[in-house]
Amino acid sequence: MKNYSFYQYIRTRRGEASPIGRLAEHIAGDAMFPKYSDDYLEISDYLERNPYEDMPLSHYDTAFEDYRNWLQH
Repeated sequence: MKNYSFYQYIRTRRGEASPIGRLAEHIAGDAMFPKYSDDYLEISDYLERNPYEDMPLSHYDTAFEDYRNWLQH
């Protein structure tokens, strides 16, 4: 199993023409994002307190599920 933070994973999705790709762009430009975390609740709490414009948290939920699957391969 891979040992990467969510931030490391989401950076691999930058440039995609998808909601996750747009989320990746927001996160990449956010200097305060918890870059070393792999904890769903910690990141979710951060995003709830610091929402990105026109970016529902459901996109984060989908991205985190993809992240968990990515770690397995």
